[in-house]
Formats: sequence, structure tokens, C-alpha cells
Amino acid sequence: MKERINRLAKGIIDSDLPKMIWTPDVIEDTVRVGTTVKREIFIGSENGLNVKGFVYSSNIRVRIPNDNNTFGGLRNHIVYEVDTSFLSAGDEIEGSFYLVTNCGEKEIPYLFHVDLATSGRILGNLNTAKDFLEVAEHDMDTALRLLEYQDFTEAPFMQDMHTRALYDSLKGHGSRQNFMEEFLVALGVKKPIRLMVEEDKKVYDNPGRRLEDFIVIRSDTWGYIYLEASADGDFIHLPKKSATQADFQDGTLRLPFNILSERLHVGKNYGAILIKTARGITKIPVEATVNSSRDAERAVFREEMREYLELRLEYESGMYEDALILNQMQKELDLMKMTSEQLLLSLLQAEIYVLTGRQDKACLILDEVRDSVLTKRLEQKELYCFYQYLQVKIWNDKEQKDSLIRLLQKYCSEEDRYRNDFILYLMLLKVNEELFENPVTVLISMEQEFKDGCHSPFLYVECLKLLEKEPGFLKNMARFELYALYFGAKRGMVSRDLALAAAKALNGAKGFKEIYLKLLCRLYEMYPEQELLSSVCSMMIKGNCRGSRCFEWYDKAIKASVSLTRLYEYFLYSLPEDYGKLLPREVLLYFSYSTELDAHSRCVLYSNILAYTQRDSDIYRLYERAIEQFALEQLFAGRINSRLAVIYKHMIYKELIDPQLARALPAVLKSNRITCRDAAMRYVVVRHGELMTEDAYPLQDGTAYVPLFSERDIILFQDSFGNRYLNIRYEKVSAMEAVDELLECCFEVYPDHPVLFVNACYEAMEKEELNGDNAALLELADQKMKLHPLFRSRLMSAIVRYYKKLADESGDGNRNSSVSYLLCLDKDALTRDERSGVCETLIRQNYYTEAYEMICRYGIEGIQIKRLLKLCTKMVLQNLFDEDDRLLHLAYVVFLEEKSDSVILDYLCEHFNGTVDQMYRVLMQGIKEHVETYDLEERLVAQMLFTGCTEKMDRVFELYASRKKTSENVVKAYFTVKSIEYFLYNKTTEDKVFAYLEAAVNNSVEKDKVPDIYLLALTRYYSTLPALQDDQLKLCQAVIDVLIEAGMIFAYFKDLAKFIVIPGNILDKEIIEYHGNKEIRPYLRLRILPEEEEYHYEDMRPVYKGIYIREKVLFEGEIMEYQILEDENGERKTVEEGSISCKEVTTRTLGNRFACLNEMSLSLELKNEAALREQMEEYLKKDAAVSELFTLQ
Repeated sequence: MKERINRLAKGIIDSDLPKMIWTPDVIEDTVRVGTTVKREIFIGSENGLNVKGFVYSSNIRVRIPNDNNTFGGLRNHIVYEVDTSFLSAGDEIEGSFYLVTNCGEKEIPYLFHVDLATSGRILGNLNTAKDFLEVAEHDMDTALRLLEYQDFTEAPFMQDMHTRALYDSLKGHGSRQNFMEEFLVALGVKKPIRLMVEEDKKVYDNPGRRLEDFIVIRSDTWGYIYLEASADGDFIHLPKKSATQADFQDGTLRLPFNILSERLHVGKNYGAILIKTARGITKIPVEATVNSSRDAERAVFREEMREYLELRLEYESGMYEDALILNQMQKELDLMKMTSEQLLLSLLQAEIYVLTGRQDKACLILDEVRDSVLTKRLEQKELYCFYQYLQVKIWNDKEQKDSLIRLLQKYCSEEDRYRNDFILYLMLLKVNEELFENPVTVLISMEQEFKDGCHSPFLYVECLKLLEKEPGFLKNMARFELYALYFGAKRGMVSRDLALAAAKALNGAKGFKEIYLKLLCRLYEMYPEQELLSSVCSMMIKGNCRGSRCFEWYDKAIKASVSLTRLYEYFLYSLPEDYGKLLPREVLLYFSYSTELDAHSRCVLYSNILAYTQRDSDIYRLYERAIEQFALEQLFAGRINSRLAVIYKHMIYKELIDPQLARALPAVLKSNRITCRDAAMRYVVVRHGELMTEDAYPLQDGTAYVPLFSERDIILFQDSFGNRYLNIRYEKVSAMEAVDELLECCFEVYPDHPVLFVNACYEAMEKEELNGDNAALLELADQKMKLHPLFRSRLMSAIVRYYKKLADESGDGNRNSSVSYLLCLDKDALTRDERSGVCETLIRQNYYTEAYEMICRYGIEGIQIKRLLKLCTKMVLQNLFDEDDRLLHLAYVVFLEEKSDSVILDYLCEHFNGTVDQMYRVLMQGIKEHVETYDLEERLVAQMLFTGCTEKMDRVFELYASRKKTSENVVKAYFTVKSIEYFLYNKTTEDKVFAYLEAAVNNSVEKDKVPDIYLLALTRYYSTLPALQDDQLKLCQAVIDVLIEAGMIFAYFKDLAKFIVIPGNILDKEIIEYHGNKEIRPYLRLRILPEEEEYHYEDMRPVYKGIYIREKVLFEGEIMEYQILEDENGERKTVEEGSISCKEVTTRTLGNRFACLNEMSLSLELKNEAALREQMEEYLKKDAAVSELFTLQ
């Protein structure tokens, strides 16, 4: 700018100005909320001349970084920043860039739409949960991505506390598909999926080799599905063991399965297909029946054989009369013989005859089968041995007996014998009585048979017979003896003495085994004696057996006065919930001296005492102190159950509550018993919506005790995979009743309890208007508690409303110390309206610095103009009018709203820079308000000179010139511009301009050193005057001489001929003068009428800054018509045309030669012979005088 003014001051005229190009012409863009983005404007030159200037932005949110708003050069990239901090989606940043350049001023409007990111735009449309449901329903992938976006919580419908609590509870736990399903269902916009199986049961009759079928499962709505299928039964095969919603077609899933016929047995085969989902297990029974007459006969035979063997076993046990058992055995054998003719049946019949003393019939049968048995003696050796066994029983032949014994011993000693060969060992025991002479050896051999896999009841019976004779063998009881005794106990085959011996042996056993306990229980059922009862309870204690099924044994023992170590403890351990009466007195007295109980047992004991004794009883007094101490211990540990609830109810009272107890007690008082029947659930999770915390409680046997402080708490269930569910059926029962008074006392004693504190804040915010105590409570919560952002936002809104109301009541200008909270408030977390409220409150309370800092950070959106006026005025005064860009912008905003005062105007006049119009408006208002304008006039005149925007320059220069101090260069530049406008652009100019020029030229000794534009403007001005004074005539003559000498000739020179001497060679010609462009050559076409009919080209001579002339001699009566053309876009176009005729010029000099000729021509035309003669004589005299006076060499 300074360079241009200096050049103008020297009278240097830039013949060409830069042709500025810029892009974009208009800026409209979308920027993301909460960011600062960089963009750029390009400013260049089209004609190779440097473009220089400044860039101003009208909106403070669109700024040139680092105050780098100047530029200069052929190619300029102006980087700017758009700050969307603390704006909301849907806001707009509107304004303009103003380019103040050496080729004029330009405006580039801009409009920035503030929006979320691409995903954010979708989020911005989610005004309700139903909107999100529609996205999920039509494009689940997009919905799932949205659900995982960090900005998802910015969606409008997510600004609800309950909705956000649901979201926070589910996010990050398990699969995202389950997250989506549970979230939508919990919001109440989607029904939970219900799966339905079309068939309750699958039944197949004689299925083929490999049958394929389907389980048809239907879902009643869309959504996330995950199910697992399993088969119960080895004949069922599942090719697909899991499915998701993708496997459902039109809401239907066909789950394939196969029936493997090779794994089916004859008759009915039972199995099931289990469908497991998060909501439970569905069981579809599968029944496959295989019908075959032969197989059916075999099945009947096997059943009849089983019945026969059961009877044979009873016979061996000797528990019933032989005749009765043998009769039943005969009946079963007759049934088998009706359907089968096996050789075995004949032998069995022969055995019955032997047992009933009918040897003759037995011999007949043996004779009949003799050949068949001998033929198959190698293949069916057990039948052969059985045959020989019967022969021995009938004939009692010693040699035959010894031979059979040797044969049986041989077979029993073979290593590759089959398991079914145990019958041979039993026959050996029957036929060889000598074995029992050494019972230890017999028992050892029996144990070996057991180890080899023989678990035959007949073997157990033989063992029992041996043990009845030798009970001492039980001292080293092994598994075989245990199994034999247990079998005998179930069948009633154990004598009392053997039972007592077994109990005594087990009392000395080391460790616990389930078989020990089962055996003892069976023995007690046979012989309910105190000794056996003591053994049962001793074994239970040894095995740490507890629970309701054990309680009846301990109870019987106590009632039977059994003396057993730790019996009372295990009685207490196993006490059922529904015991319903006071514990036995001996138990109570015992525990009054014993202090080794665990917490659970003490809980059981103390709750029973409190429930079923009076406070004045001796038992209560014995336990009172211990119960009170125990209650406190459990409270501090945060434990609660139904029994502890009884203890707390009786032992905790208001006077006992101190700060330490008040910290732990509320969670216990507000505990609820949650019962969930879904076996897949592992935890109950409680989310406190107002806090950033959640608590998880393990489900034990489907039950958990969880504290619930309000109906706003969210209850979820979590499975072993981490998936969380809201739509789970459960039962909720308060653990304790009538606790409000204790809770109030806890809050009074310990007001820092997080949940009680939050609940108190919630109740305060529900009030229509806060009072001082409420506001103090909310302030404390904000400062001390880790609150959920949404709840904290609501809380701060309530506080801001309170202080705004307080400011309204106290009036402007009265500082209130209670506003200190607003000063230290985290204002980033506030909404725009809340921030505006805080800022206005601070302004009204005279906290100007703090309010101004808020505006610098958050902007002025939403703040009343009258508050901005007050703030701006105070900050200007406070800063002692020091320049501050943001404050200057704020001042101009107030000024534009026509709300400014003298302080703001004074500040603007001193520091504001903008476009010519903006600065002119400020100046005029400042003059009007009579404020100090500082150097605004000079800055504005300089900018007008720099940009060429001079429409209002005269008024501004007038004000500037009236000041005491002016810049000589600015003044000179001003008059240069005015001279240019007058001479080159024919603009009207005031006389004072020419007075200045006249003085400037007069004061110059060397007129040729004066800027040409001054001389041209002044002489042209003289040409318009009716008369010139003597000094003006002298000055004009001197200036014209200088111009003519410089070759600058103009048409207006002829108008000066009446004042000064103009050379004849100028006056005797007509002049065509064209004002064009220095860079564009004009073409002149002319013709002189009436002699010439066609136009012809002639050259024009440039004389000054794009001004061209053509001089032509015309005689009286001639007319010169002309056209001036220029090349444009490859075509030559006419830009000016006209005509000139010969004119007599008034001059102070005598007529020239051409003037005389014109006068003679006119007299000739008028046929005025006297005048013609006189003019001709005059011409000759002058011509002769010239020849005489001026001799040409």
C-alpha cells in the first residue's frame, strides 16, 4: 500500500492494473463438528502483474492463522481455518472474505454447514429409538457399525438417561449381534424373538438304513438368533449343530438330523434333540421302534431268563422257602421252554429236578441231551461242565467229581477265558467243598474274579456267605467286599452282626468314599440302631457332607443322643431354610461356649435365636453380644441373605450408626434377592444410570443378593461367555423392609455415600425451583462425584438455571460471591444454551474477564447483544484500549447491530481495518458521535488510494485535510488520483483540486519536472473556463509549451487558443482523439466527404496513457467521417465512430495560410467577388512578406 501511494505522490500512473482472478467465487462446504479444518483461497494475476492486498474475514470462526492476512505476488494461496469447536450439528457459519487489493475490493461469501461425519449424518437422523430400529431392520450391517461408533452416543435418541444406561451396560460384553438384539428389545421398540418347534415329538416305526429328517423351527420376528443343537442318544446324528438368523429363510429353519439304524436295538429306542438358546433349552423327544418277530422272541426270552436268574439268586441267598422259590423257577422255565428249545433249558430243568429230589426225571433229561452236549463239548464248554456238574449232584461219584474239579480248575486258570465263564468258577465253588477249608484263599480268588470283570450277583452272594462265617475279613475291606455288602444290603441279605461288623470296620476307614456312606445308610435302613446311626453321621462328617439331605441324619443322631465329635456343627451346617423352630437347647448351649463356627453357621445359629427367642430369655442373653458383633462384621463385609436380614433387623438401630457403618449399611438395607431360573446365567449386573459404575454379583444356585437403590437402576444378566441379557425372567424380593429411616440416618451421618448422594441430587433436580441448599448439593456432586456425562449435564443445567434466576433477582452489576461455582465450572461439558446462560450471568455480575474468556473459547452464539455491548465496553476500558483481534471483532459485531456506544466507537476508530465501506461507516458514526477518530481518516484515504475505491474519497479527504497533521505523500497521491479521474475518466472534480494543482505547478521552477497528469488536468480545466487571469494565462502558456515540446497534443488545445498562443500547425488541423488502452492498438478508418466514398486506414499516434490522436487538414465544406476499431477475440470490432468538419478556431494570433485559403473558398462559394478580391490581395501580401522575411536555404 505504501509503495503505491508513494508512486501516486510522485505522479506516477500505472498504465495497467493487475487483473485479479480468484477461486472459489463462493464457498459453501460441510465441516465436521468439533474440529478445526484448513482450507485455502487462491488469488492470482491474469496479466502478469503482482496482486497485493489484505484478506479480512467477517466471522471470527473463520480466520487466517498467525495473523498472516497479507499477500502479494502472481500466485497467492491464502490458508484459512474454520473452527467448529462447541458448535452443534445443523449450525451454520456464515460470512464473507473481503479482499482489499491494489486492483479493487472483492467479496467472497462463505457458508459452512456444521455436521457430523458421514456416519454422524446418519446418527443425526436418529431422533427416536424407532428410527434406529428402522436402520437395523433394513440394513443390519450398517446398524451394527453405527452401534460401535464412538460417536453413537451423540445420536439424539441417545441423550435419554435410561437409554444411555442400557447402552453402557451392554456395550463391550459378548457378541455385537446379541448387543443389538438386547438393546432394541430393552428400548421397547422390538419384540424379543420367540422360537417355536412345529412338532413336540418325533416318532419313527422301523426306520430305514439311514433316515434323514428335519426339525422345523420358526421365529416370530426378525433379529439376532443363535442356537446350539445336541443329541441325547447315540442313534441320532446332527450334521449341523448350530445356527444363526442367517440360516433362517422367511422365518423358518429346517435343522437336519439322521437316525442311524445300525445303532438301534429291537424295541423302542428313546432319545432327544436339545435346542439351546440364551432363553433356555427346548427338548424334542425322538422315539424309534424296531419291530422283528425273531428279535421280539429273543427279547421275551431274555426277559424270562432274567426273571429266572433273579429267582435262582433268591434261592442261593436262602432268604425264602426253597419250595416256594423252586416252584416259581419252574414256572419261569416252563415259559421259556414254550418259546425256545435251547439245550440250556433242558439242563436247567434237570437242575430243578435235582433240587426238588426228583433225580430220576433229571437222569432222563440228561440221557436225552447227552449226545448233544458231548457233540458241543468244545464249543460250549460251560454247558458240558454244567452237564457233568448235574451228573455229580445225582450220582455223587468221587472219581467223576474229582475229574470235574480238575476240568473246572483248568478252564478257570486259562488266561483267554471269557467274562461269561464266571459260571465255571461258581460251579467250582459248589462242587469243591474243600476250598472252604481255607476261606482266605477263597476270598482272594473271589476278589481276583471281581478284578477280572466278574460283577455277578451270584459271586456277591457267595462272598456274603463267606463273610457271614468270617466277619473278621472286613478289617481289610476292599472294593469287592464293599460291593458285595452293598448288594446284600439292598437285597436284605446282610445279617445284623455282619452289618455291625461292617460299620465298625468303616469307622476305622481312612478318608471318605461315597460307597461307604451308601452302604452305611442301607445298613441303617435294615437295622436302625444307634451304633449304625453314629457310623452314618461319622462318615458324613468325615466327608464334610452338608445340605438338607444330610440334615435328617444329624437330626436323628441328636435326638438319639449320639455322642459324636462335630455333630452339632454339621447339624447347623445342614439346617434347612424352612426349619421353622428353635434349635435344640443342647445345641444352643453347646455353641454358647464354642466360637469356632464359620460365618455361615453363625448366621444360621443367630438368626434362629433372634427369630424364636424372646429378648429376656437366658439363651438370648448368652448370645446378645456375639450376635451384635457378628452383625457388624457382616455389615462391614457387605453381606446379606435371608438369615442375615433377620439379624440386621434385630441388631441394627439408629443410635448404632456411625460414619463407618453408614458407609456400608445402605447397600445392605437396599439389597434385593434376585432369583433367576435360567441355568445359563452366571451373574446379575446392576448399572446405576447416574454413575459411571456397575456391579456384578455371582448367581449361586440361581440366586444373588444385589443392592437396588432406585427404580432407575438397570438389572442385567450375564452368561459364562460374557453376553448380557435384559429380557430374562427373574423374581425380585426386598431383603429387608422398612429401611427408610435407617437410610436417612446413614445419609445424615455419611453424606458422601455415592448412590445416596446421587439420589438426593436427583430428587433436588426434580423440583420446579432449586433453593440454596439444593444448589450447594448439586455443586458438591459435580465437584466430588464421577457422574455420567448425561446426568452431569442435567445437574449443571439445574445449577445454571438457579444462578441465572439469582442474577435476575439481584439485578445487574451486583457481584454475588455464590457465583464462584460458575467460575470454576467445566464449561466444556455444558450445552450451548447453558454456556450462554453462564456467560450472561457472569456479565451481569460484573465478571467481565471470565465472561470474555468464555466468549473467546466458545463463541458468541446465543448471547444477547445487550450483554455483548456491556462486556465489550468494559473489556475495552479494562484493556486500556489495547488492540485485541477478538475484542475488535466483538466490537464490530456490536457496532453492526447499531448498539455501540462511544467507547466501542472510539476503539473501532483506533484499531479497525476492513473494506472501504466498513471503515467509512465507522468513521461517519464516529464523527456523528464526536469521538476521537485517531488516524482512521488517513488509513481510509490510503486504502481508497490503494484499492481505487474512491467514490467517497472526497468526503474523507476533506475530514483528513482538516486535521492538523497530514501526510504529504497521501495528499499528493490524493491529488494525483483526482487528476487522473478528471483527465482520463472525465469525472467531475471540485475547483479546490485545481487550485492545489495550480499552486503546485506555480511553485515549480521547472515545469517539465511537474507530473504530466498535473499539467494535463490543469490545462484541460483551463480550457473549460470562460476567461483566465493574467497569472493563469502565463502559467497556461508555459505548461502548454512544455506539453507541445513533449509531443503531447490534445483536441482541447484548440479551446485554449483563445487564451494563449497555439502553434498554427496544430490549429490548422482537425484532431481525432481516442481514449483507449495502452496495450490494445486502435485502427482508424476514415474518409473525407465529398471527394472520398471509401474508408481507408490511417495510423493514430499515441500521446499519453492510452490516448491516441490523428491530425488532419480539412477545408471548408469537407467532412471527415471516421471509425475506430480494436481486435477482440480474433475479430476487429468498431469501438467508436463519428465525423468532424472544418471549424474556425478563435485565436489570439493572426490567421494562418490555411485559414486564408478557407476564407477565399467560402467567398468564392458565396460569389462575393469584392471579398474574394480583398482576401486574395491579403494572401499575396502575406506570402510575399514571409518570403522576404524568412529566406529558405
